[in-house]
Amino acid sequence: MRKRYLGLIVVALVFISGCWDIEEAERMDYVHGVGVDYKDGKVIVSLQIVNLGNLGPEKSGGGAGSENKSVIAEGESDDVNDAIFKIYNSTQRMLYWGHLTFVVVTEEALKEGKMKDIVDLINRYRETRYRVLMFATQDESVNHILEAAPVFDGSPVFTRLTDLGNTYEQNSRIKDVSLREFLIQIKEPGHNGILPAITATEKNWLSEDDKPDTMIETLGVALTNRNEFRGFITGEDINGLRWLTKDAIRNNIQVKEDGDPIAEGVVFDPSFSIKPKMKKDKATFQIDVKGTVLFNELIKNNDQHFLRRKVEDFIENEIKHTYRKALEHDSDIYRLSEVLYRKDVASWKKIAHKGKVPLDEESISVTVKIDIGPTKLDNERPVIK
Repeated sequence: MRKRYLGLIVVALVFISGCWDIEEAERMDYVHGVGVDYKDGKVIVSLQIVNLGNLGPEKSGGGAGSENKSVIAEGESDDVNDAIFKIYNSTQRMLYWGHLTFVVVTEEALKEGKMKDIVDLINRYRETRYRVLMFATQDESVNHILEAAPVFDGSPVFTRLTDLGNTYEQNSRIKDVSLREFLIQIKEPGHNGILPAITATEKNWLSEDDKPDTMIETLGVALTNRNEFRGFITGEDINGLRWLTKDAIRNNIQVKEDGDPIAEGVVFDPSFSIKPKMKKDKATFQIDVKGTVLFNELIKNNDQHFLRRKVEDFIENEIKHTYRKALEHDSDIYRLSEVLYRKDVASWKKIAHKGKVPLDEESISVTVKIDIGPTKLDNERPVIK
């Protein structure tokens, strides 16, 4: 009898084992990116769907170029979720969201407060993860960004939208921001969200037939909080942020005298500290920045002391300039409110209003100390006079 029961159990296990509710991979399409726009009172959602079958090394040859291009699906409705379901009406296969990597939101969508809807939807949906990267754009067409692909007919899986950390090692100007980091930003004191601002550009890259290639370029940042969009800071106006960003690796500088460049260099491993001080119910912040500069190009003869001072003044001016630009948008771009909250919560409770400490142009003071590192070039003279 025991052998008979054991046999029945084995037979039953054969029939009931397996993952019956798992979909077959080849019967699904994979959503890689999402673009959200707002026009004429409607939310427009664009989905970037990529071919994940061409990511292996055996598929990297020249014949895979056309297969690597992405497909864009677009839906329009009154809200983000319903716009996505409009796309579902015409999908030929199930859309899988577990590989969602980035979200791009236009300026119009930010102004209409759609960021809250997007974050809520992604955060609640069971297939998505907190690693999704968040971006903003001033471009009129978000689809132009989603259609961009790397050089050599590479897969759209590998662009600045998905692998910004790769280029960050070479130029630490703007750091990527994940959904997790963005939620922390808007929930911690100060409640300032800082998103990388991107655009699609054809200025710098040409293909073999001299036609411009569309590439993703990082312009600056978008400033927002829990409830409203504050504005963009782009171009050189945002350069001060790179000196107060954790894990920065290298930043390029151009030293000028009377408006003319005299040296070019790279500051490696910049570090910073911010110390709050209280005086008569007013908070001020001492910002200290350190780093090592290596000069790649010397245009004029100058001694090391002069060059060091110029670099320190250059960095100090960038930090103060970006700070003032953020104040114009009523934003605490260096998260000074959070610094006071962490280090002196009693003072923070006393002066903060809605989690934010009152700030003005006199609220910060900056000290920069830079060392000059060794190079193969003479530190004081150009190679060719």
